[in-house]
This record gives sequence, C-alpha cells and structure tokens, in this order.
Amino acid sequence: MIGEIRDLETASIATNASLTGHLVFSTLHTNDAPSAIPRLVDIGVQPFLVASSVRAIMAQRLVRRLCTHCKHPADLSETEMRALHIEPSQMNDSQVMKASGCDHCRHTCYRGRMGIFEIFIIDDEVRHMINKRTSTFLLRQRARELGMRTLREDGVRKVLSGLTSADEVISVTIADVS
Repeated sequence: MIGEIRDLETASIATNASLTGHLVFSTLHTNDAPSAIPRLVDIGVQPFLVASSVRAIMAQRLVRRLCTHCKHPADLSETEMRALHIEPSQMNDSQVMKASGCDHCRHTCYRGRMGIFEIFIIDDEVRHMINKRTSTFLLRQRARELGMRTLREDGVRKVLSGLTSADEVISVTIADVS
C-alpha cells in the first residue's frame, strides 16, 4: 500500500515495486479511471514504465444513500432521464425511489453513503496506446470497448435500484464523453 501518488518520487516507488512483482495499491486524484494514465505521465513516469506496471485502475465516488425510512417509489423527470441517458425501456424493471425526509435522516432524505465505481483493465492494446501517449479521450474509448462501466453508468444502476437519487449521481459524476 502506497499513499497518494502526488509526485515523481512516490510514483517511482510504486512503479518499481510493481515491476519487481509486488501488488501495489495506491490513490491518485483524477476525474475517472482512464485519466490516471496521462496523470502518471504528467507527474514524470515514462510511458513505457506506466504501460509495464499498471494492470488495472479503479475510480470511485461516494454518493449519499436514500433514507430507508422515508424513501418511496417515484418517477424520474424527463430532465433527469435525459441527463443520465436513461431510456424509457430501462424504467420497466426499475425501483426508482425518492425520499421525503424524516427524523431518522434529519429531514435530509439521505442516510449513509455508498460507492459508485469504474474499473479500467489494461490490455496489450492499451499498453501500446500508453507507449504512443494516446489521448485520454481515446483511452476512455478503448476502456469502453473493453466493457468498462463508467461512474455515471454505475450510478444509474443504483438509481434504478432505488438506492440513491438521480440528483446525487448527476452531482458527483462528470457527464460521459464517449
């Protein structure tokens, strides 16, 4: 475990440990998982070292959980559906909820938090892209081709399951670019 990677020295320690066979976990501040690649290069790690040492990148955000005591079935507005790219057909099996506020949640409608996640698995094609210093946009596109579910998409799954609100997911995620 290495704390936050903020500088070349820490990044070099993480990279060298990974290259010598150690499983390294660390944090790095970026908006999404694919953005971690150019961030490491910007810090000063050579692209071939990033390509050789990184196996997967996970991005996470915390969203507030709807209060279980006062949540109730609800519909999403057209604006929310448009913002989250939710098709009407997705609403068929959904359990969308909203909360009204109660003493348990101090009338905030939320109690507790949970994570939304995206995981970018690095394959040989991505390694080649890293060595070529490919743009974040193209890295994100490749991640999507490999099946990466974005933070917003994971948030949408949790909205449709009645765990959090559309407003909460919209406020903590950036809009999907690809």
